[in-house]
Amino acid sequence: MQNPRAIDVFVFHNVNLVDVAGPVQAFDDAWIDGHHAYTLRYLSVNGKPVRASCGLTLAVDASLANRTPDADLLVPGGSGIDPLLDNEVVLATIRAQAQAQRAGGPRLISVCSGALLLASAGVLNGRPATTHWSRGKQVQELFPQVHWELDTIFTQSGNIYTSAGVSTGMDLALSIIQQDCGNPAALAVAQELVVYRRRGGGQSQYSNLLQAQFSLEAPLVRLAETVADNPTGNWSLENLAAEANMSNRTLSRKFSTSLGVSPVQFVELTRLETARALLSEGVPKKQVAARSGFGDLQRMRRSFQRHLGVSASEYLQRFGPIVQEPDRPSQTAS
Repeated sequence: MQNPRAIDVFVFHNVNLVDVAGPVQAFDDAWIDGHHAYTLRYLSVNGKPVRASCGLTLAVDASLANRTPDADLLVPGGSGIDPLLDNEVVLATIRAQAQAQRAGGPRLISVCSGALLLASAGVLNGRPATTHWSRGKQVQELFPQVHWELDTIFTQSGNIYTSAGVSTGMDLALSIIQQDCGNPAALAVAQELVVYRRRGGGQSQYSNLLQAQFSLEAPLVRLAETVADNPTGNWSLENLAAEANMSNRTLSRKFSTSLGVSPVQFVELTRLETARALLSEGVPKKQVAARSGFGDLQRMRRSFQRHLGVSASEYLQRFGPIVQEPDRPSQTAS
């Protein structure tokens, strides 16, 4: 990568502040060889300040017309995206950015509903992409040519990246920092931001544990957290009930009423979440099966097929760790 690498951040009225602040803080905290790994500039359509959806006024450095040559372009989301979907100045800028598709070339990065701008510009047609789950129906109706992967937190296709939004923009930023600067630099940023665990792009927007934490009563929340912390445990219905100090029948009823799944199904879904995370981090499949609690590859394959409709190998091909392609020699005749 060039050092420092330039990133232009497009902001607009009613932008979601966290979509901006999360990724750019991660990039700002990245250092390599004693200097900042990235420089950041903020652009609006006309070079004038904008007001975020939370009411905070954001100053900018320039207009879109004066974006930095060869800089990455980051497009956040927010309710202000919708009025821009037919703004030709914005769409032309995105198309121009997407044309520079060479290894190491400028990136086009969307956060949350920023993907709708990329889709409206036509640059996502035929590509995998994601956005915030709440936009799922809208994007599938408006942009059917895009391969929407709404159960993932970020995607990469060439130099075009999309993320599901809000906190997942930080996950994508950390992945990009890891690509550009290496593991130590990305780890330092994650520690600075007090990120508990880096999430790979193939992880789901929908957390099994998060739903349990907000849906179950306190004793069962503790049980769910124990299962998530120790997915390799012997979590039979009897052992789960003993851990919760309840009868098998009572435990099953409470899980079914609150989560719509049985306790044993909750364990399987928790193991599946763990396996998806490990695969996204590049852990070998046999180790994934052991560490996620499935025990063997066959049981893990059956779970992937049952719940995701793909095998673990197919999932790994689609959502495995992002590897930067090496520069290719020019094919231009001398």
